[in-house]
Amino acid sequence: MSEQSRFKFIFFIVVTSSIGQIAAEVYIPSLPYISRDFQVSSSLTQLSIAVFLFGMSLPGILFGYISDFFGRRKILLIATTLSSIGTLLCLMAPNIYVLILGRFIQGLGFSGVGSLSRAILRDRMSGVELARYVSYLAMITVLAIDISPFIGGFLQEYFGWRPIFALLLAYNLLAIYLSYQFKDNLGTLLNSHLRLNRILHIAWESLREPLFFKYNLLAALTYAAVMALLTVASFLFEHGLGLSPAEFGATMLGLSFVYMFGAFANGKLLHYFTMAQLVRNGIVVMWLSCIFLIVDTLFFSLSYWGLVSFIALLWLGCSALFANNSSIAFSVINKNIGVSSALFNTVQILFAAIVTAAISAFSAYSTVPLSVFMVGICLGLTALFNWKIQSKEGIKL
Repeated sequence: MSEQSRFKFIFFIVVTSSIGQIAAEVYIPSLPYISRDFQVSSSLTQLSIAVFLFGMSLPGILFGYISDFFGRRKILLIATTLSSIGTLLCLMAPNIYVLILGRFIQGLGFSGVGSLSRAILRDRMSGVELARYVSYLAMITVLAIDISPFIGGFLQEYFGWRPIFALLLAYNLLAIYLSYQFKDNLGTLLNSHLRLNRILHIAWESLREPLFFKYNLLAALTYAAVMALLTVASFLFEHGLGLSPAEFGATMLGLSFVYMFGAFANGKLLHYFTMAQLVRNGIVVMWLSCIFLIVDTLFFSLSYWGLVSFIALLWLGCSALFANNSSIAFSVINKNIGVSSALFNTVQILFAAIVTAAISAFSAYSTVPLSVFMVGICLGLTALFNWKIQSKEGIKL
């Protein structure tokens, strides 16, 4: 692959792999203001995040399976078009219920975009090479994702929340254009027959792989922790501490560099440690973030630097977990990669949707619910990691 082709490929992957997360996060600074404009509770507005995630979790396996027959490009075009329709509906929403419907349709489209991006990467590489590539790519992707609350906060402060969805629609149209330009890898082994009744069977075969099952669940719990934080973050920073939407966005942007540092360090540490060792280290850091939040909640009042320190530790833990969990999970997947990738994505998002819906039922202005959820997630991560399974011969973990 030439340097120019490599750049185009990286740009394509960054856009398609980040657009779902950008859609999830770009309007987070606006949540309190959407509640006020539509005169609804914070819980109902927060529910738009959970509904979006449920939408992302539903059809991903179907998109993945048909991409194993038709190829990635055609299905990407369908998925990005569907998400554009949902984004347009959010932009024009006259009430919170239409906004929630639009978020659900957005999620349906982005479920295909995210899973297919991972499948496209797996089409071209595997193992440590995939982990290293994902780590470096994560630095670019996370920066793109964490710029979104900054931009969203700026737009909210000066123009309101609807221009946020207008900008997201423009980004979505860029994804459609890049998907149209994308060429499928001719070396990818596609299915010769389309049998939709085999989707569940193929998904079950993937879940029967102990490594895939274990590290998929580890990734799902990690993503649930991130989305639990983001569900309450704007209320804690903006209403609890009095930050403006732009200041909240700038804070999240600054914290993105912590994640980028962690992802960069993970790529370097792969020269000296196995992926499983780095996963263990990531869980230790997640526990440190959890303990810090508990101590801060019990003994100190809500403070800017307390929240920032907690999030920084959380981001460091996540930076080690995401790339290595994904790479280990796919080390045993050599066929039906589209379905397996979609399944991996679906499990993550489904966990996050459940946790997001659950935390929305509690006060958005206190760190107590977040502390409780973080303890549960860290206990789950620890139990899963210590679950001993038999890895396949020749796979270096």
